[in-house]
Formats: sequence, structure tokens, C-alpha cells
Amino acid sequence: MTGEPQLDLDAFRAAFGAWLDDRDDLVARQRQCFSLELLDIATVQQEFQEALFTSGFVRHGWPVDLGGLGGDARHRAALYDELGRRRVPIPESYLTIETLIPMLSVHAPDLARAHLSNLLRGAERWCQGFSEPDAGSDLASLRTKAVRDGDDWIVDGHKIWTSQATVSQRCVVLLRTGTPESRHRGLSMMLVDHDAPGVEVREIRTMSGRDELGEVLFDGVRVAGDRLIGNDGDGWAMAMYLLQWERGMYPWQRQAGLLGTLDMLLERSGDAIDPHALADAYLAVLPMRLSSAQTIRRLAAGETPGPEVSVDKVLLARAELTVFDLVDTVFDGAIEFDDDEQAREGRHDYLFSRSAPIYGGSYEIQRQILADRVLGMPRG
Repeated sequence: MTGEPQLDLDAFRAAFGAWLDDRDDLVARQRQCFSLELLDIATVQQEFQEALFTSGFVRHGWPVDLGGLGGDARHRAALYDELGRRRVPIPESYLTIETLIPMLSVHAPDLARAHLSNLLRGAERWCQGFSEPDAGSDLASLRTKAVRDGDDWIVDGHKIWTSQATVSQRCVVLLRTGTPESRHRGLSMMLVDHDAPGVEVREIRTMSGRDELGEVLFDGVRVAGDRLIGNDGDGWAMAMYLLQWERGMYPWQRQAGLLGTLDMLLERSGDAIDPHALADAYLAVLPMRLSSAQTIRRLAAGETPGPEVSVDKVLLARAELTVFDLVDTVFDGAIEFDDDEQAREGRHDYLFSRSAPIYGGSYEIQRQILADRVLGMPRG
């Protein structure tokens, strides 16, 4: 099927499943690529990304004029679902692609066209610079700023908690081009290269030991005018647009992985597993699957779901915590005290699950958004 568009969803899913089944060695290397060093994972996953690109499968779901093979977000969702069902880790950089490229395809199609193929094949990686030391979920208080200098911009500031920063070559930065008082009306987005003079990337080790987060510092960084995404002052609207994709597609990717984790626990424990705890775990994941599937269908149809996508994030947090509480119970102390690779991987996954109520917009804030903007409940 190399390079040939297959737009029927059932046929696409079946063809991709057969392709995976014929590549046992490649798939096995992906299953075994756990490491606490993000660069190690990126190196192994790049081989897989190249194979997915060359086969044409990962180009499905993206517009032809951007280098894809047509179709829509449902094709990408089907691919992630098949990977999760086979317990093949979804390449880490595909979340960033899913978050940023739909926004770029609308607001900066030339940038999307120039970079999509390299992103899909793993030849380059991007990160998303939103949070700052004094501005986490409150994006309207961002202080990283860009000032015009002729046709260029000069960027100064500090981003933190930036996923994949240490293995990325570029960063999509949300920054201030207006006055501090302009709040969300004075924000813009730019694509900044990490090797530009004045850019410094520092790793942040999480409590699991992995360097999956980073700080990105900008000190007088000159950015060409054509790296402005959309128009000056459009940053807030673009951030709200891309968050819909992050809310929809990341929970979908995670539900696929979590269902694979539950299958693993069943194989490991069989009848010894607590059926009530197992049922609770499945009942935590399945609502997330249904909700994120609905979000993806709406996005694929060109709709704008709006604030109700916060439901997907709330369900994600509950599912992550419930599934990995069960993992901890089934492993019966092994992930706390053992030091073999399976224990280290389980320990990392368990500890990462504890951050689910915080990353990407905290659990409390998402519930407040739902209460205020979806249910219309009175404050307080």
C-alpha cells in the first residue's frame, strides 16, 4: 500500500493492522525502547516513524496539499488505536504534531507544508512553549515578549515545563507582542529554532528520573518575520483552537495505551486480579474513549467543539490514576522496590500518571471551565 491513499476507514485500519503484523522485529524494538533518557527513545522511535511514513500510513489523515494522502483526523485516530491495541508505544512526538499542525494548517499553511513530512518521519521534532514560571494555566499573564526590529522580532523570556524540549529542534512559542495590560489580546505565536543565537534549553528531570520536560530561555533572540504564525495579536485565538486538538487527540492516544495496559495486567494476573478493581479501571477508560472519539469526529467534520472539550481532560486524569493504581496493586510492590527494566518502566508510568491532574490544564481549572462555560453554574 506504499504511498497509495486508502480512505475507507475500515480498510485503512485492516491494512495497517496487517502491516504491523508483518513487522514483528520492528514492532518488538518499539515495545522494548523504554529508557529514562528521552534521546534514547527518540532514536528508536525515529526508525518506526520513518517506516510509518515510507509505508504511507502516517500520511493518511493529513491534507494532500501539506504532503499527506488525504482523509481526516479519524484516520490518525485509527492508527493510534491499532498501536495501542498491540501495545506498541505511540511515538512521543506525535502528540505535538497533533496539537500544532492542525493549527498551522489554518493559520500558517506554508510552515505546515514545509515541515509536516519531516515531523511525521521523525527527522525533526518540535515542542510547544506555553507555560512560564509565573504563568502556568493563566496564559493571559505571559511575560515572554517579542519586539519588532525592522522585518524581524527580538524575543526575550523564559518558558518552563515544556514537553520534549530537550530533543526538539524548534519551539512554537506563545508570547506577548502587546503591552502587559493587553492580557490575552496582546499575544502572538512564533516558530523559534533552538539553534538560534540566544536560545538555551535546560533539561528538567521529573520524579520518575526521565528528562521529558525542559526550560527554554530566550535572550535577545532574532526571529524572522515569516516565523510569525498568523497575525500579530492572534495568539490567544490560535491557542484556544489548538487546545481543542490537544484535548481530543491526546486522550484518544492515552485511552489506546491504557486499554493495552489493562490487557497486559489480565495476561499477567489472570483470575487472580480483583474483578471489581478491573471493572473500575475499564469504566474509567471507556468514558474517555467515547468522549474523545466524539471530539475527534467533530473536529474532523470541521466543527469547533469549544469549552466542552475540557470533559476529555477531566476523564483523562481519572483514567490515568485509576489504571495505574491497579498496576501498582497487581505488581505488589515491585515497581517501588525492584530495579529490573519492567519495574523501572512501571515506576515511570505510575509516577507520570500522578501528574495527569496537572499537566495540560489542571483538573480544577477544567472543572471550573465546565461549570462556568458549559453548565452555566453560578460562581462560588
